[in-house]
Amino acid sequence: MFRLQLLVGFFGFAGLALADRIEYAFALLYGVVLMVANAVWLAHRLEKTASLDVGASQRSLYQGAAIRFVALLAGLFLAQFLNLHLLIVAGGMFLAQAVIFVCALFGFMKEQKENKGDGFG
Repeated sequence: MFRLQLLVGFFGFAGLALADRIEYAFALLYGVVLMVANAVWLAHRLEKTASLDVGASQRSLYQGAAIRFVALLAGLFLAQFLNLHLLIVAGGMFLAQAVIFVCALFGFMKEQKENKGDGFG
């Protein structure tokens, strides 16, 4: 899924670059990469909590969420420092999240077909 997010981000980058909006293209790509890095970090944290007991894994996940939130804010401050257009950065972040949503939607639809329409539960 991370590759698909990056692929969609590169298509957005290419489209904006072809439209002679290279500053917007870099801002969009930055937003996508920010969200992909956040998702990779979450996946790594989830792998590490698999061997922990319930309480420890819950604490680990809450800690990770707080750290990722602060890292995301730091990434946005860096975008501001680099004079990237923050609305376009947010658009890239939204695009990366939309890819996850669409992939999950198709996964649910496939699961529902396999269960012969018994519903999601």
